[in-house]
Amino acid sequence: MPTIHSPMNAVFPHAVLRVFRVGIFLLLFLFFFSTARATPLQLGERSSYELAGHMELLKDPSLKMDFSEVLKAGEKGRFRHLDANLNNGYKQEACWVRLTIERNSSFPEHSLLRLKPNYINYLTLYIQIPGKDPKLASSYRIVRLGNHIPAPERPVLHPDFVVPLVIPASEPVIIYARVFSNSSISLAGVVHTATDLRDYSNLHIIIQSSVLGIFLTILLINVIFYISTRDRIFFSYSTYLLAGIIVNFAVEGVMTLLFPSIVHLVSDYLVYGGIGLNILVYSEFSRILFSKAAGRWSMHYMRLLSLLGLVTIIAVPLGFYPIMAPLGFIGFLTLVAIQLVLSYRLRVYFPGSEIYIVLAFAVNALGYFHMLLRLIGVIPLGFLWDMNTLQFTSLFHITLISIALSRRVLMAERVLTERAEQALNTAKATEQKALALARDMTQELRKSNTKLEVALASEQHALQQQHRFLSMLSHEYRTPLAVIRGNLDIIEIQNPGQQCRYDEELSAMHHAVDRLVEVMEVSLERSRHSEPSINSELQRISLVPYLSFLVATMQSMWPLCTFSYNETPDSHTILGDSKTLKTAIFNLLDNARKYSLPDSPVEVETHEEEGVAVITIRNQGEMFSNEDGEEFFNKYSRGDHSKSTSGAGLGLWLVRNIIEQHNGHVTLKATASSICATVRLPQAI
Repeated sequence: MPTIHSPMNAVFPHAVLRVFRVGIFLLLFLFFFSTARATPLQLGERSSYELAGHMELLKDPSLKMDFSEVLKAGEKGRFRHLDANLNNGYKQEACWVRLTIERNSSFPEHSLLRLKPNYINYLTLYIQIPGKDPKLASSYRIVRLGNHIPAPERPVLHPDFVVPLVIPASEPVIIYARVFSNSSISLAGVVHTATDLRDYSNLHIIIQSSVLGIFLTILLINVIFYISTRDRIFFSYSTYLLAGIIVNFAVEGVMTLLFPSIVHLVSDYLVYGGIGLNILVYSEFSRILFSKAAGRWSMHYMRLLSLLGLVTIIAVPLGFYPIMAPLGFIGFLTLVAIQLVLSYRLRVYFPGSEIYIVLAFAVNALGYFHMLLRLIGVIPLGFLWDMNTLQFTSLFHITLISIALSRRVLMAERVLTERAEQALNTAKATEQKALALARDMTQELRKSNTKLEVALASEQHALQQQHRFLSMLSHEYRTPLAVIRGNLDIIEIQNPGQQCRYDEELSAMHHAVDRLVEVMEVSLERSRHSEPSINSELQRISLVPYLSFLVATMQSMWPLCTFSYNETPDSHTILGDSKTLKTAIFNLLDNARKYSLPDSPVEVETHEEEGVAVITIRNQGEMFSNEDGEEFFNKYSRGDHSKSTSGAGLGLWLVRNIIEQHNGHVTLKATASSICATVRLPQAI
């Protein structure tokens, strides 16, 4: 089969193709693995020059390389050119940076090197002494910087790290810098003339003072809003602003100027701990702000991020901040992205402010996204703009948020005004209804007053008829009672021989007639009043003979029942109305008689208790509770065991009224062995 010759084989023989391939490989190797040296920094007519693009990098993962080893590595070409500033991200390795500075006669010999960021933990400079051999370690002077070095020990007290340089025009000066930090490892710098550094420092102080003033003003406004409205969103936003002020102070080096003697002790806590605090309070503020617009998972994520911020704060003293910081920033950036979506939903709760909310979180997302990419080393580190991006975006962010919250307050005031107007209108309508109701009630009261007057007149007429009836009844009772009493006297006169035989019966009949006459007279007197009362003229009553007479009278009226009174030698004297008091005692004795067990006695006792005369009437009967005993004193109240006895339930009610009018007290209690009625009356003085 004949060989087919392609046009490529005809033009390029196999040997030529192999040489071509080897050449391409060498070019690629040189492109990716070349160790081209950075060009020296030429100082000329300008007043300042950045180090970006003039630095070379050597990494030390072991953290053990000393300066002599670094010099040998430089001779072997192990330094790699940096296109921009150093930005190594969160890595536990030291970075050695080398740069060469030359100048011409137009730039002053004495200049100042300014390095950032000012939160680098360990920064050691090895600056070549002019005229010395750059290959010897002894030819370099050492300057130790970093935020762990007390600020008064620095060559120049400045928010950044500033080192004086002496650069002769005849030869270059080589500078080595060892950079290591617990946070993101980065380094940028500028060579200034003395005048330019002064102007830059003044401008920096003016800018930071302005930023601080804006932050404090917004913070004060939100504190006032919180005090006025008690809305916790303003409180959480105020804490967020306060955390931002702390971080900004530390990152921008303001604390170095304010507290130079202690800044090296608290710098890590203010910068790294402040970042964790910022994550914590920002998450809590977001949780309150988006509580109505966020879903369940979004709220859970905000809580989780708050916990992450707290762990980041704890990680600073415990030493694992480099692990937590990237997680915190990634979580924070994710939250900002979520907020950008949720901010659109807030238009319902912030009417008229949705554009401020959306724009605020969009700018915030841009600033934090840029900062995250810079911290992890994805994008190069610019000296001015990259360092201050987050500061300006945060300032823009909080300004827009403050406008939105202020509009919320205005909307709330408008709603309150509308509600106040509605409440005023409602109050007026209610007042009119109340006036109409008052007019209707006045008419009803007039009608009721008329009816009441008619009813009162009817009641007075009925009382008059009742009095007339009782008077007539008393008069009519006296006639037959007089006849009965006369006949009893005739019987005693006509049958003197049988007087002993009928003596007890006639005596009981006499006592009963006398008692009936007395009751009718007392009843007629009480009918003139709505309640029983005692006479205004009280008598001194000796209680022992008084009770003896009453008990004897009851015994004569009810000879089949046994009444006993244990007289005491003590003399108990009380003030009272003998007739009404006699009615009360008779009712108690009669009650004891009616509700006693067959053939059981009724016992009466008296004694004294601290100036009070106590009368006890005891009998044996059916048991009842103390609550029932108190209930028996109510008007028309009768016990379950009183169905077989006559009565209207007025006896004990009348007893209590009489005893209380004598400033006394009466009780009725049942014990396991007896029923006891106790009367307490104050003794006469």
